[in-house]
Amino acid sequence: MEGKSRSGSANTDGKVHGSLARAGKVKSQTPKVAKQEKKKKLTGRAKKRDTYKRRFINVTNAPGGKRRMNVNPESTKN
Repeated sequence: MEGKSRSGSANTDGKVHGSLARAGKVKSQTPKVAKQEKKKKLTGRAKKRDTYKRRFINVTNAPGGKRRMNVNPESTKN
C-alpha cells in the first residue's frame, strides 16, 4: 500500500450511490393525485367475520373449478 495510509476505520473518501443532486427526482416529476374518499376498513372481529364469509360462505365455483390466485389462462386444464 504505497502512498495510502489506512487506519482501522471504514473507507470514508469513496463515493457511494451517486450524488445528492438527483435525490427526489422521481417524486418531484410524478403528478399529484388527490386521495379518494374510501369506506372505513373493518378491524378485529368484524374483519375476521368478513374474511370467513368471503372464503367459506359466499363461495361460488367458477366454470374452471376452484378459484386460485394468479392463474395463467393459457396453462389451465387442456
